[in-house]
Amino acid sequence: MNNSIGIEIRSLRTRQGMSQENISSLLVSQSAISKIENGKYIPNVNVLESVASKLGVPVEHFLSLNNHYNNDFIETTYEIIEQLSLTEAYEELYNITTKTIKYGQSVSLPSWFRNYVLIHQIFSEFQCNKKDAKSAFTNLKSLVNSLSIEHSIQTKLHLYLGILHSHVKAFSYSNTIDYFKKSLTFVEGIKGKNTYLHKKTLKIHILYQKVLIELHYHHYDAALNDIKEGLQLSKTYACTAYVGQFLYFKGLCLEKKGKSKKDVLINYQYGHLFANFIDSPFKKLLLDKLSSGKENSYESFR
Repeated sequence: MNNSIGIEIRSLRTRQGMSQENISSLLVSQSAISKIENGKYIPNVNVLESVASKLGVPVEHFLSLNNHYNNDFIETTYEIIEQLSLTEAYEELYNITTKTIKYGQSVSLPSWFRNYVLIHQIFSEFQCNKKDAKSAFTNLKSLVNSLSIEHSIQTKLHLYLGILHSHVKAFSYSNTIDYFKKSLTFVEGIKGKNTYLHKKTLKIHILYQKVLIELHYHHYDAALNDIKEGLQLSKTYACTAYVGQFLYFKGLCLEKKGKSKKDVLINYQYGHLFANFIDSPFKKLLLDKLSSGKENSYESFR
């Protein structure tokens, strides 16, 4: 890895008579500074912003050092955005995408990456209640014909279009589901290093979002089919993140379809076990179901 960024940080620091401890912060420790300077760690945009402010230079000073570093920056930022979007950490996602778009105005970044960041910025802006669903949908929809066929971009674009579409009451269920189907098609075409397990996790996430829509429109059989696939993928790839939610949804579907109390209860029981294990927000809903049989809505988790 080209370590021009670490070398430049060390150079600026020593010229100003500062120690690694002097430029560390709550966001980046002294040991992390040492790893950056020695080329063992690629800082993300938040870390780099903190270091730059301590050294009294703009972040663009580091991002524009050379194209090789830009490639490292892109890879690191891409991975962070993927993780934040999967865990639905939308405030942090909005902050990092907004900063990256700002820095991209003075730094040469490839168009696919700019579009990728923009898609997540628009969607997280909606999730943070900074933009309404219809405006966010319109903004994303305007990008459809201008984006490359790069599958990771198309996967997220159509997933977000589907979610936003479902929040606009004037739009139909069938058109909403079409966006999710396209997203599931594109996810299979994602290629590149370290993408195999990520593809499976992303597919589970898309199925989870699709089930939410199917439940909202009372399509319980369709939801049960997607729940089955989601649980199978979760088992095959040892991904427990959505198991509790899927089992809650399965119990809810069976309950709505008038199935036996025993069949319904066992899904809530196992769902609570998984939700408790990973401290899922669905834990309280499942506990309510087990303790009182109270009707609860999944709406608050959309």
